[in-house]
Amino acid sequence: MYEVALFVFYFAVCAADLPVAPPAPPRVYCSDIPAQILECMGRPSITPIDNLAKCTRSTTACERLTCSFRQSGWLDGAQVDKVKVTEHFERFARDAPEWSAAVQQIKTVCLAGELPAQGIFLNCPAYDIWHCAFSAFIKHAQPSQWFKSQSCDYPRQYAAACPVCPDECFAPAIPVGSCNACIVLPRTP
Repeated sequence: MYEVALFVFYFAVCAADLPVAPPAPPRVYCSDIPAQILECMGRPSITPIDNLAKCTRSTTACERLTCSFRQSGWLDGAQVDKVKVTEHFERFARDAPEWSAAVQQIKTVCLAGELPAQGIFLNCPAYDIWHCAFSAFIKHAQPSQWFKSQSCDYPRQYAAACPVCPDECFAPAIPVGSCNACIVLPRTP
């Protein structure tokens, strides 16, 4: 009996010295983009907000963004005037130099050549450019640009862990992997 008690005492002392694993970080689900993600980064300017507000009657995201680009003077017929869009982003980078890396990404990836469809809309260049710019702002936000509030913790973790895919890509009617911007994105529960 004495030996069992000694063994239990020895085991308890040894187990007390074992390191305790830190708690697992919260799981990030790569699906719908957190609604407050732009607010958590200080709302960088993708399109003039007052022009977007004029386009609330449009039914789809493609129609709203095409309307906003038209209101901004960025459309030449049905084509996006990339020179004018580039000028907008260059002005924004001069006014907010902390976004220069994102603006450079926008200019080289989103505006330099032909951009493939970024979501479920085909032949919607305003949507494609807007979503590409949106992704560049999220992926190139510096840690100092994120608000420190607790409500911004999950959007910041999402931005670090997930590709930025249009919310429409996660609709039940859309086959997995069919959205062009998210072709390699595995769905998470």
